[in-house]
Amino acid sequence: MASLIDTFVPSSTYNTLPLISQVAGAPEDHSQDLQDLRELLNKHNVPKGVSVRLIHKHFDTTDGEVMVFDKIPVAGHGVVQIMKPIVPPNSNQLRGIHYFVDDNASLQAYEYGNYEVPEMCGFESFLAEFCSLVSARGLQRKFGLKLQHEDDTDQMGWTEYELHAKRGTIMFPDGMPMPDGDSDYSVTTEWKAIFNELPRTCKHTTTCRHGRTTCKHCKHCNSHDESHANCGDETGFCLGGQKILPGTPVHDIVNQIIAVF
Repeated sequence: MASLIDTFVPSSTYNTLPLISQVAGAPEDHSQDLQDLRELLNKHNVPKGVSVRLIHKHFDTTDGEVMVFDKIPVAGHGVVQIMKPIVPPNSNQLRGIHYFVDDNASLQAYEYGNYEVPEMCGFESFLAEFCSLVSARGLQRKFGLKLQHEDDTDQMGWTEYELHAKRGTIMFPDGMPMPDGDSDYSVTTEWKAIFNELPRTCKHTTTCRHGRTTCKHCKHCNSHDESHANCGDETGFCLGGQKILPGTPVHDIVNQIIAVF
């Protein structure tokens, strides 16, 4: 029987996950598979916060690290979400948020957070059927599950920027000052059971935007590209491949965020 495994994934496994650029074509190439997975969400009437996830990473982890989401209050601006690599404390309260189907046809967590997630007891038949379909069709490194608390599923859109100096990611809510970026291409990253809802999408450029509209990355600034890692200096720093200068609202925001990385 398939199960949800919340143990920490080793870096040797996490680092084999694809970059967004490597799975950008999966939603189109496997459109029927994706539709079949979404139909399972409907068939089993899973909690609202459960969705199909396009599996991808932003940065590699080192031995003992895992990627963790956190919410950070920013004085004068609101709350942002970050994802960063950490060595988990012994008093661990982290829960799996993103899962892939492993070689044993179970769902292994690969990114985590100290958040409430939907209760999946009673949905064993859904987990088993989901894992069986993914395994039978060879989709283990393309589609997995996201668990998100129902209270967070109607959140506003947000835009995601890679902070290479910290191997981290910053997610700005709509309406907050942020760098501009031109998109290169669009990739959908999350799909819910309700087919008339807008999916979360991802546009590849210097940013990554999720939520009700789009998600952006930079195809020349991925986790194996150091060309932008040190573009900041004493006059600013680099965010999403763009130099952020002092005196700007974005610089003030990121200064506060960097203090907690």
